[in-house]
Amino acid sequence: MRHAPPSLLLCAVCICAAALSVLPASPVQAQAQAARNGTADEVSPADAAAAFLGLPYRTDGALDEQGRWTYFARPKIVLDSPGLNCSGLVVAAARKALQRPLPLAAMLRDRNHDSGPGAPGGEDWDFGFDLVLNVSEGLERKVLLPEGRMDLPEDANGRNLRGFPLDDAAAWVKILAQLRPDRPCLLSFSRLRKGRLLHHHVGLLLADAEGRAWFEQALRKGGVQRMDLAAPGGIARFLAQQAKWPGTDGHVLLIEVAPEAPDAR
Repeated sequence: MRHAPPSLLLCAVCICAAALSVLPASPVQAQAQAARNGTADEVSPADAAAAFLGLPYRTDGALDEQGRWTYFARPKIVLDSPGLNCSGLVVAAARKALQRPLPLAAMLRDRNHDSGPGAPGGEDWDFGFDLVLNVSEGLERKVLLPEGRMDLPEDANGRNLRGFPLDDAAAWVKILAQLRPDRPCLLSFSRLRKGRLLHHHVGLLLADAEGRAWFEQALRKGGVQRMDLAAPGGIARFLAQQAKWPGTDGHVLLIEVAPEAPDAR
């Protein structure tokens, strides 16, 4: 049997390697890579957060400041596959949209020292409240209410600052009218469960230049997803989804955040 010259064998190897290098990644792999990449200054917050759509849900799942998939409670563990819970999504999407490092350890700060082990309200009862304020720490931020914007009170805590009633459709119409494409909103949802107040869920509300208002969240069923509240019937669909959460006296706190100017980073 005749053997091909070494040069031809090398060409064949190069061709095969090139072919392998252009094989398309799976949708999850492609989304995971896009989510880990940085964001150019001209990309809107809504577009930056869209990089996470379709990623699977993972209990306690997070993306750290080094771009590694891990857990909030066990950050030394590095995972090979992507996965986020609702808090992990908010931190990762805000990191990309706001172009800030947002170290995971800083995101877990108990701001009022009222939700640690043995706390009267239970451990982490105000986790969502703490998270949205930790994410927005150091930036220009406002509490967004149906009647307008309000400065964050100095004595704010998870009990005296819960936003407005979640099921108030008219209030949501007023909220959507105030959204700005350059200012993402971080949301903390709270409810009473068996007499105990819990900030149990977080998400993002992101306006775009086309007038859409994207509510983005991570759920056990369906992973990272979004819906347009400004679309016909959008608010009704959103409220129907939120009504499925157990508990009473549902409220939602919106923190509107202004990204830093590029030259201030």
